[in-house]
Amino acid sequence: MKLWRRPFRLAFDAVDRTLARVSRTRRVLVHVRTTMHAGILEPVMRALARDARVQVRYIGERAGSEAEIEASIGRRLEWLPPDRAAWTRIDLFVSADPWGPPVLRRCRRRLNFFHGVAGKYDLDNPSALPIGFEEYDRVAFINADRMRRYLANGIVSPAAAVLVGFPKADALVHGDYDGPAIRRELGLDAERRTAIYAPTWSPASSLHLAGEDIVQSLVDAGWNVIVRPHARSFDPDPQYSGGIDWRSRLGAVERPGRVVVATGADASPLLAASDLMVTDHSTIGFEFCLVNRPLIVFDAPDLPRVARINPERVALLRSAARVVDRAAALGAAADEEAADPMRLAPARQAVARSLFHDPGGATARALAVAYELLRLDPLPAASSQPVVERPRPALVTTAR
Repeated sequence: MKLWRRPFRLAFDAVDRTLARVSRTRRVLVHVRTTMHAGILEPVMRALARDARVQVRYIGERAGSEAEIEASIGRRLEWLPPDRAAWTRIDLFVSADPWGPPVLRRCRRRLNFFHGVAGKYDLDNPSALPIGFEEYDRVAFINADRMRRYLANGIVSPAAAVLVGFPKADALVHGDYDGPAIRRELGLDAERRTAIYAPTWSPASSLHLAGEDIVQSLVDAGWNVIVRPHARSFDPDPQYSGGIDWRSRLGAVERPGRVVVATGADASPLLAASDLMVTDHSTIGFEFCLVNRPLIVFDAPDLPRVARINPERVALLRSAARVVDRAAALGAAADEEAADPMRLAPARQAVARSLFHDPGGATARALAVAYELLRLDPLPAASSQPVVERPRPALVTTAR
């Protein structure tokens, strides 16, 4: 900042601090780059939105994404146009991803929630990445291991680091979802065994190598299949989708009653509805360990290099899974795992304990951090209960 501007900036900040103290409403701005980010933040933001003292508004990454994001979480949102964001007074900015935040010149506090645990793209140790965590007043970690790594490398200060857990997993571990009812909602045979295929995004992922063949192998073995791609696979940017229109291509594999492509913001209901998962390497694979059901990793040999995955995370996921390297062998492998579903149960439990801090209580801890930054006393527990039925997020939002 030029020296002559500094006195004006200080005076401007003083006025904003005064306005924040006297205002009866705290302004929260939520940055959602994709539907996935909306799902990560939804348990905390939904609770904040019930507080009459708090105004929650959203800002997206690209124009035209508002309707899809709203559908993916099952409720209407209040949006702040990007051209107005820079000079709007914000009491708390919240994001699930440190990349590409909007320019905010009147923002008092910033809070980041991690959106994954898979150790991809150097995020277990991003010392060389231009992320800018120093801009955040609090960084909410999902597990103690990553928090220790960031503290040890000076990426986050001790004052900013807080161990929260994974709020969106709370409903899953509390058993809030009815698996058969979700299968019926998806149009699947509720009594048939159901597998979820959940590949990560990358031109080196299993989706690109053998996606349709993986689905077909499971169908041939008698399974329902829920196909749950990563949200970035639908991004037209070739770095995410490889230049493939996965909306159309995956739409072609759907079969009434047997195969459905599900694209809601939060995959937790889909995990509850699934007896087995097939993935390559993604946070959703680790999340499935929370329900402790059979897990298969489809080997995508070049994925760890291309996605810059921490080798420790690759080994950890595979320690709790069966590894298959051919689509033709997948159906038989799924049948064998289903016949002995507890074979790797202790390993899955160990993975869940190591990567998700105290699951079930993360939303309450996250809210405590948000209220601290907002300089508000949390609502009493009875006051924070929803006054209407909890919104059901859309399970399928992809436009055909």
